[in-house]
Amino acid sequence: MLGLGAKILGSLGYVFIYLFYYGGGDTISYYNSAIPFLNLIQQSPFIGIEVFFDGYSPENFSFFSEKTGYPLMYIYIERNTALVSKIVVPFLFLSFKSYLLSSILIASTAYLCSWKLFQLFRNLVPSGERIAAFSTLFFPSALFWGSGISKDTVTYASMCYVAYGIYWLVIKRRITPVVLFFSIVTAYFILTIKAYIFIVLIPGALLWIFNASISEIRNRFIRLALVPFTLIVTILLISFVFTSLSDVLGDYSSDKIIQKAIVTQEDLKRDYYGGNSFDIGTIEPSTIGVLSKLPIALFYGFFGPTLVHVKNVVMLLSAFENTFFLVLTLLIFVFRNPLRSIKRILDSPLLTFCLMFSVLLGFGIGLTTANFGALVRFKIPLLPFFSMLLLTVYFKKETLDKPKTKHSSKPSENRP
Repeated sequence: MLGLGAKILGSLGYVFIYLFYYGGGDTISYYNSAIPFLNLIQQSPFIGIEVFFDGYSPENFSFFSEKTGYPLMYIYIERNTALVSKIVVPFLFLSFKSYLLSSILIASTAYLCSWKLFQLFRNLVPSGERIAAFSTLFFPSALFWGSGISKDTVTYASMCYVAYGIYWLVIKRRITPVVLFFSIVTAYFILTIKAYIFIVLIPGALLWIFNASISEIRNRFIRLALVPFTLIVTILLISFVFTSLSDVLGDYSSDKIIQKAIVTQEDLKRDYYGGNSFDIGTIEPSTIGVLSKLPIALFYGFFGPTLVHVKNVVMLLSAFENTFFLVLTLLIFVFRNPLRSIKRILDSPLLTFCLMFSVLLGFGIGLTTANFGALVRFKIPLLPFFSMLLLTVYFKKETLDKPKTKHSSKPSENRP
C-alpha cells in the first residue's frame, strides 16, 4: 500500500506539472486522441472495435466525425504513439473520460508490474527487501515519469513485467497462462513503442538465462569451459534475432541504428529544445567511431544531468538521484575490492543481467539523447536495475540468486 500510495502521488505530480508548469505536452495529445476512439466505440461498437485494432488508413479515419471528434493526425498515423492512445481508451471508459482519474488508474495498473519486479528482486537477494523496495517502488524519477499518460509509463511498466516473465517462464520454467499472456503483451508494447529498449534487453536476457543454467552446474571446471561457448551462442542468437526482426525494428535495425543515433543526437541539439542539451562530440558513422564515445555516453547515460546542469525544478530531482548514483559508484571502487565486486556480479545471473541491461541502455541513451529533458525520461527503465546492482554490491555480502524460503514465490504469486 505504501508503494501504491507513492505511485498515485507520482501520477498526481505528473498531471499537475504538465498541466500547470509545462502547460500541456504529449500526454494531453494522447488523451485527446483516445477520446475519439472511445466515442466511436460507444456510437458504433463493431466499427469502433475494428478501427481500434486496425492501423491508420484513410478509410478508418473517415469513420470519425464531428460527433466523435478526430484523433490528432500525428498521433494516429504512427504505430507507437497510436498504441499509447489506444491503451488509454479502457481507462477513459472506467474514469468517465476524466484525464486525472484515468491517469491515476493507469499509474495503479502500471504499479502491478513494478510490484512483480519487487517480488523478483526480494526473492533473489536474501535480506534485500529494503533495497528491492527502494529500487522498484520508491525511486523518485520512476514514480514521476513512469506514472502518467505517456510512452514512458507503458514501456517502464512493461520492462518490469518482462523481466519478471523471463525469470519465471524461461529460467524457472514455470509456464502459467496468465504470466505467459502478459509477458507477450508487455514485450509487444516495448517492441512497438520503444524498440531500442527491446534491442538492449535481448543480450542481457540471454546472458541471464545462460548464466542461470550454468550456475546450477556444480563442477567448476565444466562451468568455466561453458563460458566461451555461451558467449558465442549469445552473439549468434542476437544476430539471428536482429536479422529476423529487421522489418519490425525499422530505424533500429542493425544496418540503420548508427545513422539513427547520429541524426537523433544532432536533432536534440537544436535551439528549439531551449538549449537544455549536452554535446558528446561528433559521432563518426562507424562501429569504432561509436565505441569511442562509450565513456562519455555512459557518464551521461548513468549520471546526467548533474547538479551543475540543473536549469529547472524538474531537472533538480534527477540531478540529486544521479549524484547518489555517482557517489555510490565511487564508494564501491574506493571501499570495495573492484575485482571481488566484478566476480560477485558475474557469479550472480540477476546482477549480470542488471549490469548488461544498464550498460547497454545507458550507452544507447547517452549516445543518442543530447537533450537533458529527454534524457531523464528515457533512462527510467534502467533505474531499478542499476539501483539494485549498485546497492546490492555495496551493502550485501550474501550469496545471491538464492530465493528466501520465508518469502519465496508460490504459484499463486505468478498472477499479475
